[in-house]
Amino acid sequence: MKKTTISFLINDKGVYLSEKKRGFGQGYITSYGGKVADGEEIEDAAVRELKEETGLTVLPAKLQKTAIIDFFEDELHIFECHVFFVSRWSGEPKESEEMAQPALYEFDKIPYEKMWKSDRAWLPLIFSGKKIQAKAYYQKGMRDIKHFEYAPLIS
Repeated sequence: MKKTTISFLINDKGVYLSEKKRGFGQGYITSYGGKVADGEEIEDAAVRELKEETGLTVLPAKLQKTAIIDFFEDELHIFECHVFFVSRWSGEPKESEEMAQPALYEFDKIPYEKMWKSDRAWLPLIFSGKKIQAKAYYQKGMRDIKHFEYAPLIS
Protein backbone atom coordinates (compact mmCIF):
# COMPACT_ATOMS: atom_id res chain seq x y z
CA MET A 1 0.00 0.00 0.00
CA LYS A 2 1.39 3.35 -1.06
CA LYS A 3 0.77 6.73 0.53
CA THR A 4 -0.23 9.49 -1.85
CA THR A 5 -1.42 13.09 -1.76
CA ILE A 6 -3.89 15.19 -3.68
CA SER A 7 -4.17 18.94 -3.18
CA PHE A 8 -7.02 21.16 -4.33
CA LEU A 9 -6.28 24.79 -5.15
CA ILE A 10 -9.36 26.65 -4.00
CA ASN A 11 -10.54 30.23 -3.82
CA ASP A 12 -13.89 31.96 -3.34
CA LYS A 13 -14.77 31.34 -7.02
CA GLY A 14 -14.07 27.61 -7.16
CA VAL A 15 -11.35 25.00 -7.57
CA TYR A 16 -8.56 24.54 -10.10
CA LEU A 17 -8.61 21.18 -11.87
CA SER A 18 -6.64 19.79 -14.79
CA GLU A 19 -6.59 16.83 -17.17
CA LYS A 20 -3.93 14.23 -16.39
CA LYS A 21 -1.75 13.92 -19.52
CA ARG A 22 0.20 10.75 -18.63
CA GLY A 23 0.55 7.99 -16.07
CA PHE A 24 -2.04 6.58 -13.67
CA GLY A 25 -5.35 8.35 -14.30
CA GLN A 26 -4.41 9.65 -17.75
CA GLY A 27 -7.36 11.39 -19.41
CA TYR A 28 -9.22 12.10 -16.17
CA ILE A 29 -9.89 15.58 -14.83
CA THR A 30 -8.30 15.73 -11.39
CA SER A 31 -6.23 17.81 -9.03
CA TYR A 32 -2.55 17.74 -8.11
CA GLY A 33 -0.64 15.08 -6.24
CA GLY A 34 1.21 11.83 -6.32
CA LYS A 35 3.22 9.32 -4.35
CA VAL A 36 4.98 10.05 -1.08
CA ALA A 37 8.65 9.08 -1.51
CA ASP A 38 10.39 6.85 1.02
CA GLY A 39 11.40 8.96 4.02
CA GLU A 40 9.36 11.96 2.83
CA GLU A 41 6.77 13.60 5.06
CA ILE A 42 3.25 13.65 3.62
CA GLU A 43 3.01 17.45 3.66
CA ASP A 44 6.41 17.76 1.96
CA ALA A 45 5.23 15.39 -0.77
CA ALA A 46 2.10 17.52 -1.32
CA VAL A 47 4.22 20.67 -1.62
CA ARG A 48 6.68 18.95 -4.00
CA GLU A 49 3.89 17.59 -6.22
CA LEU A 50 2.21 21.01 -6.41
CA LYS A 51 5.52 22.58 -7.51
CA GLU A 52 6.15 19.85 -10.13
CA GLU A 53 2.62 19.82 -11.54
CA THR A 54 1.63 23.51 -11.35
CA GLY A 55 4.83 25.52 -10.80
CA LEU A 56 3.33 26.95 -7.60
CA THR A 57 5.15 27.48 -4.34
CA VAL A 58 3.15 26.44 -1.28
CA LEU A 59 4.29 26.43 2.33
CA PRO A 60 3.51 23.20 4.22
CA ALA A 61 1.78 25.28 6.92
CA LYS A 62 -0.75 26.44 4.29
CA LEU A 63 -1.99 22.89 3.61
CA GLN A 64 -5.35 22.17 5.22
CA LYS A 65 -5.91 18.43 5.61
CA THR A 66 -9.50 17.67 4.72
CA ALA A 67 -9.59 13.92 4.12
CA ILE A 68 -7.81 10.61 4.18
CA ILE A 69 -9.19 8.17 1.63
CA ASP A 70 -8.18 4.54 1.27
CA PHE A 71 -8.61 3.21 -2.27
CA PHE A 72 -9.09 -0.47 -3.03
CA GLU A 73 -9.18 -2.48 -6.25
CA ASP A 74 -11.41 -5.43 -5.37
CA GLU A 75 -10.12 -6.09 -1.84
CA LEU A 76 -6.51 -5.05 -2.53
CA HIS A 77 -5.56 -1.86 -0.66
CA ILE A 78 -3.85 0.18 -3.38
CA PHE A 79 -3.16 3.47 -1.64
CA GLU A 80 -3.92 5.78 1.23
CA CYS A 81 -4.51 9.29 -0.09
CA HIS A 82 -4.08 12.39 2.07
CA VAL A 83 -6.26 15.20 0.73
CA PHE A 84 -5.50 18.88 1.26
CA PHE A 85 -7.09 22.21 0.46
CA VAL A 86 -4.74 25.04 -0.47
CA SER A 87 -6.03 28.61 -0.59
CA ARG A 88 -2.71 30.52 -0.45
CA TRP A 89 0.17 30.03 -2.86
CA SER A 90 2.81 31.96 -4.78
CA GLY A 91 2.66 32.10 -8.57
CA GLU A 92 0.04 31.27 -11.16
CA PRO A 93 -1.01 27.66 -11.86
CA LYS A 94 0.36 26.50 -15.21
CA GLU A 95 0.55 23.45 -17.45
CA SER A 96 3.28 20.88 -16.81
CA GLU A 97 4.57 17.69 -18.45
CA GLU A 98 2.05 15.65 -16.49
CA MET A 99 -0.94 18.00 -16.20
CA ALA A 100 -2.79 20.12 -18.78
CA GLN A 101 -3.46 23.83 -18.36
CA PRO A 102 -5.45 24.29 -15.11
CA ALA A 103 -9.02 25.55 -15.32
CA LEU A 104 -11.02 27.17 -12.53
CA TYR A 105 -14.36 25.41 -11.99
CA GLU A 106 -17.18 26.82 -9.90
CA PHE A 107 -18.11 24.34 -7.16
CA ASP A 108 -21.52 23.69 -8.74
CA LYS A 109 -20.01 23.11 -12.22
CA ILE A 110 -17.36 20.48 -11.53
CA PRO A 111 -17.06 18.02 -14.47
CA TYR A 112 -17.66 14.84 -12.44
CA GLU A 113 -18.46 12.88 -15.62
CA LYS A 114 -14.77 13.30 -16.64
CA MET A 115 -13.38 12.32 -13.23
CA TRP A 116 -12.76 9.13 -11.26
CA LYS A 117 -16.10 7.55 -10.28
CA SER A 118 -15.44 7.81 -6.53
CA ASP A 119 -14.85 11.57 -6.88
CA ARG A 120 -18.62 11.93 -7.27
CA ALA A 121 -19.02 10.53 -3.75
CA TRP A 122 -16.31 12.25 -1.75
CA LEU A 123 -15.65 15.61 -3.45
CA PRO A 124 -19.11 17.06 -2.72
CA LEU A 125 -18.60 16.09 0.93
CA ILE A 126 -15.30 17.91 1.33
CA PHE A 127 -16.38 20.87 -0.82
CA SER A 128 -19.34 21.29 1.55
CA GLY A 129 -16.91 21.63 4.48
CA LYS A 130 -16.85 18.09 5.85
CA LYS A 131 -13.55 16.53 6.88
CA ILE A 132 -13.72 12.81 6.22
CA GLN A 133 -11.95 9.49 6.47
CA ALA A 134 -13.22 7.23 3.69
CA LYS A 135 -12.85 3.96 1.82
CA ALA A 136 -13.52 3.67 -1.89
CA TYR A 137 -13.76 0.16 -3.32
CA TYR A 138 -13.34 -0.14 -7.09
CA GLN A 139 -13.98 -3.22 -9.19
CA LYS A 140 -11.00 -4.83 -10.91
CA GLY A 141 -9.74 -2.42 -13.58
CA MET A 142 -10.61 0.71 -11.53
CA ARG A 143 -13.48 1.73 -13.84
CA ASP A 144 -16.50 1.17 -11.62
CA ILE A 145 -17.00 1.81 -7.92
CA LYS A 146 -18.41 -1.06 -5.87
CA HIS A 147 -18.74 0.61 -2.49
CA PHE A 148 -17.98 3.90 -0.75
CA GLU A 149 -18.12 4.63 2.98
CA TYR A 150 -16.98 7.51 5.14
CA ALA A 151 -16.86 8.85 8.68
CA PRO A 152 -15.71 12.15 10.17
CA LEU A 153 -11.95 12.66 10.05
CA ILE A 154 -10.45 12.45 13.52
CA SER A 155 -7.20 14.39 13.64
